Amino acid sequence: MHPHTTPTKVSILGKEDIAVDYDLWGSYVVNDLLSNVSSSTYVLITDTNLYEQYVPPFEKAFIEITSERKVQSRMLKYRVPPGETSKSRATKAGIEDWLLSEDRDPPCDTKSVIIALGGGVIGDMIGFVAATFKRGIRF
Repeated sequence: MHPHTTPTKVSILGKEDIAVDYDLWGSYVVNDLLSNVSSSTYVLITDTNLYEQYVPPFEKAFIEITSERKVQSRMLKYRVPPGETSKSRATKAGIEDWLLSEDRDPPCDTKSVIIALGGGVIGDMIGFVAATFKRGIRF
């Protein structure tokens, strides 16, 4: 966000769900998540084209803000190859296996929150994973 601005809120169906401004990614999104969708585990999933540009600043903001707020939450990151070929049963299984892996300690569960960063392929695939993982996970 620009230093002295507040995002414009757009009302859809009577709720101001859409924030419009420059540079919302990072501190604004992290604060919004922590305030409105609390969880001990957030999982950011994107494709390899977007990862380097968007994940490091988000992770930095997440660490800073959770520390300031003294919130005990962790952020996990997962990346998939870009493009339509990622919309597959193999990709879905790979993501779910990763979410369930004991390497997560503890593994992700229905109280976890998935954040999909990307366009149609990511939105479609990760929305489907969120809807079916352990009968539904917040997305």
